[in-house]
Amino acid sequence: MGIVKLIIIVLIVWLGFSIWRKLRQVKNNDIAQPSTRKMLSCSVCKMHIPESEAIIPNGKAFCSTKCLG
Repeated sequence: MGIVKLIIIVLIVWLGFSIWRKLRQVKNNDIAQPSTRKMLSCSVCKMHIPESEAIIPNGKAFCSTKCLG
């Protein structure tokens, strides 16, 4: 019966490790999603900002009203 217990323990450890790896892989995939937003550089301070947050008069991008004015 000793070999049967050993095989069962090895299978349980292997199953647990496999499940843990799968869960860790899924969690890492959620975090590692690349951003698809277009980034622009401020014409004054050169800070990069998403296009949706930029102030764009006359084709130039600005990060804030401070850089705009």
